[in-house]
Amino acid sequence: MKGNLHSLVLVWIFLVGTACNASRISGIYVAHAPTFAEMLQLTETDNGQLRGVLSHVELKPDGNVSSGQTAVNGTADAGQLILKFPTILSFISGQTLAGTISGSTIHLQIVDSNANVSSEEFVRGTPAQFKEYAYEMRSKGQRIAYNTKLLNLAQQYRETVANAESWIANAEAHAEKIPTAKADYAKIESQMQSLVEQERQTFDSVTRSQIAVAVTHADLAGEQGDIQVQQVWDIGIGDTGSTLERTLAGWDGNCGTDQELRKQGADDRAIEAWDRACRAVVAERAKFEPVYRRLSAQRADLKAYQVSAQVHRKALVNQANRIQ
Repeated sequence: MKGNLHSLVLVWIFLVGTACNASRISGIYVAHAPTFAEMLQLTETDNGQLRGVLSHVELKPDGNVSSGQTAVNGTADAGQLILKFPTILSFISGQTLAGTISGSTIHLQIVDSNANVSSEEFVRGTPAQFKEYAYEMRSKGQRIAYNTKLLNLAQQYRETVANAESWIANAEAHAEKIPTAKADYAKIESQMQSLVEQERQTFDSVTRSQIAVAVTHADLAGEQGDIQVQQVWDIGIGDTGSTLERTLAGWDGNCGTDQELRKQGADDRAIEAWDRACRAVVAERAKFEPVYRRLSAQRADLKAYQVSAQVHRKALVNQANRIQ
């Protein structure tokens, strides 16, 4: 009886030892850092063969988060590991990793794309731990993306304010030249009237023809002035001004509070930049809109004057042609 009991105990110890040896590496291991989290699920067979899955979540500098899974196989022998991946991984160079296992920790030698060698530590853990680290990555990514968005918007607003100020200065400078432009049109029309009157008083047909040509040339000079005014006001000032007006009018003017911005994940730097730029664009819109309306009205008045001058010039050209 004692012999049989002793034999049973030996068999039990052997089976337990074999089972423990088979499951010595088998399990879930988790690695994490501020910008990534990984979960290595391994199963070891009796002959030291390994198979499993590597799950990976990585936080990019721009806030985007990449994730994925890849199969893994390899071998384990006397605490030494070789892991092989059937697909090339973006975060390491090559498809084979060497490492060691000590207690509940696996150390893998990682070689990145720049041939830099580092050690990555996987500690026995659970899927819940990996999920928590992955959630942290995504939360960080959302905060980074939101801060980037605020900083980019702040830069856009600063550029809008600068463009609006430049537009106002340029448009005001040309508005001061409107009386001169009207005077130039009036001078051309007066010259044409004088030429037509001179043509009426001229009896020589050749001279009358020459005077009629001079009237036409004066009209062409007026048309050239129209083109210059159009380039300055309709293209340079008008198109740019209308774009700025739509940009400023299309914004809701809500800068938000520090508390609201922080709730979205904004940090001090982004909040300060956004607040300064937002208040500046609010002030610029209040300044720009009345100036834009006034200068638009001045342009409309100048255009009406141009149309009237064109009608007068064409009438004088027709008179000169009839006289000759």
